[in-house]
Parts: sequence; structure tokens; C-alpha cells
Amino acid sequence: MKNIIFLAGIHGVGKNFMLNKIKFSRPVVHLTASEVLKWNEVSKNPKDKKVSSISETQDLLIQNLKKIVKNDQYYILDGHLTLLNKEGKIERIPEETFFKINPRILIVKTAEPTIIQNRLKQRDNKEWDIDDITLMQDEEITYAKDIASKLNIPFYQLGDNQEELLNSIINLELQNG
Repeated sequence: MKNIIFLAGIHGVGKNFMLNKIKFSRPVVHLTASEVLKWNEVSKNPKDKKVSSISETQDLLIQNLKKIVKNDQYYILDGHLTLLNKEGKIERIPEETFFKINPRILIVKTAEPTIIQNRLKQRDNKEWDIDDITLMQDEEITYAKDIASKLNIPFYQLGDNQEELLNSIINLELQNG
């Protein structure tokens, strides 16, 4: 699809918040993986972050992306590289998902685990264990580097308050497109 910028990060890290502060140099469509795969329809409890079949949901994501993505448009897809499986364990999304998405670049948004914990409490009214948040974020970063290397694409890791840098990275990509 080569017209997709993939913005990854764990639940509650602030991907949407950060993107809402960006002024794009050309028209860009912002998609969330949850909206594309219609998580509200797939999940019995949309606020529950456990996924019964990660491979099935990712297949659905790819199917729906193919219906949405147009070759003459740029997209930012915000989603995850790791999810909680039905047992509540961290599981990597299958590599082939990212080969099919074929993003131009891969950006991972990070934040302090205590900040993520507070955001999740406010948003979902659920208490997450700080060690689980830390472990999931570390796995997200490690896997992102691996995927970017295998796809031979640029990788960036950004924290909170780095909107200007994200703006520069995305707009440079759009100009080079």
C-alpha cells in the first residue's frame, strides 16, 4: 500500500492526542485500526482490550483496509504491534499483517508508564498494572524495530510533547511521496 504511515503504540499512550496537534502539508486521512476493523462490532465488550483471535482480527483489518485505501491518497494508520490475547498475555501481531500493510515508515509513540496508567484509568475506568504497561510498551518498541528492519523502512520512536518532531517527520514523508 506504500501510502500509509503507521503510528504504533500501546493503549492509552496518546496516539490520537498527538495526531490531533499536527498540521499536515497535504491532505491525509487518519485511520485507527480499531475503526477499520470495526472493533465495536467484533468485540463483545469494546472496552475490553483482550482479543480472542489476533490473527482473525488482523485479517479483517487487512480486508477492510483494502476497501478503504486509495492509491492517490495518503494515510496515517494508528494501531498496535502487540495486543493482549484472550488469556491477557502480550502477543505480537503477525508479521504478515505489516508486510500486507506495507507502510512507508513506522513510528512508535511512547509515554511514561504511570502516565499511560492514568490515561487508561480515566478513559476506560480500568486499573492496569504498571509492570504490565511497561512490559507491553517495551515489547511494542522491540517489535517495531524488528518490523521496520524487515520491511527496510525508517523507524522513529517519539515520546510525549514531541508533536513538532512528528509533524516534521510526517510532512517530510508526504513531500517525498
